[in-house]
Amino acid sequence: MKLLLLGAPGSGKGTLSEYLISKHNFAHVSTGNIFRKVIDENLEYADELKSYILKGLLVPNDLTNKIVKQELGELTKKYTNIVMDGYPRTIEQAEFLKNIFTIDKVIYLNVDSDLLVKRLTGRRMCNKCKKIYNIYFSPPKKDGVCDNDGELLFQRKDDDLSIIQERIQTYNQTTFLLIDYYKDKGNLIEVDGALSTEELHEKINSILR
Repeated sequence: MKLLLLGAPGSGKGTLSEYLISKHNFAHVSTGNIFRKVIDENLEYADELKSYILKGLLVPNDLTNKIVKQELGELTKKYTNIVMDGYPRTIEQAEFLKNIFTIDKVIYLNVDSDLLVKRLTGRRMCNKCKKIYNIYFSPPKKDGVCDNDGELLFQRKDDDLSIIQERIQTYNQTTFLLIDYYKDKGNLIEVDGALSTEELHEKINSILR
């Protein structure tokens, strides 16, 4: 099965991808991971890709499309189940994708914006054991200190409120349009992203049957 996950930053796409990988043997397609692989292994398009990323520029659609096409070509030889997360981000990318890859189902994780902000701005991480907490939903026993090793917790720079609001705004201006795009295609399934982990997994399992 070929799945596409849609949802705003903090909606749980990454966590759901991990579940699909570990429990249902899905291969994971994420542009961030693919870009790192291309650069680290000095694959085709590596120099062109670095020219944008090192300057902090967005990678153009045409280059992104070429790299994703190449990666999908390799993955479809090895995997029956593939989940895409973070691509396509635009209607233009979606139009390109439909000509090279068939998406069976699109899962849209719908989460209230206030909850998204709490999920992201509330994240705290231990630099030593890498455990992640949330000050609103899963706080440490002692404020600001890791339960495992007593290390001080830190907040990632990209979890700052102003950055989060900017990411959500960008999502609403671009990727959010894909929801109507795939709804018109008839393969969009909306899922409540505020469900508990167990409820979400049960819902996803029913979708995969």
